Amino acid sequence: MTDEMMTDPPAPLLPLVTLEEAQDMVEVLAQAAAGEPVDRDWARSLAMNLAARVPSRD
Repeated sequence: MTDEMMTDPPAPLLPLVTLEEAQDMVEVLAQAAAGEPVDRDWARSLAMNLAARVPSRD
């Protein structure tokens, strides 16, 4: 490890979701946990948007 690597602070990480999106996800999870119906199209869209932001491991 170089001295530079040890003294530089880590780069800030960007959030994967916004606060509003996180609140929406919690709402969907709460509905599912309560056995209430969940809008599958909306949940699918939210999941696809999240998956698009997660970096691949390639």
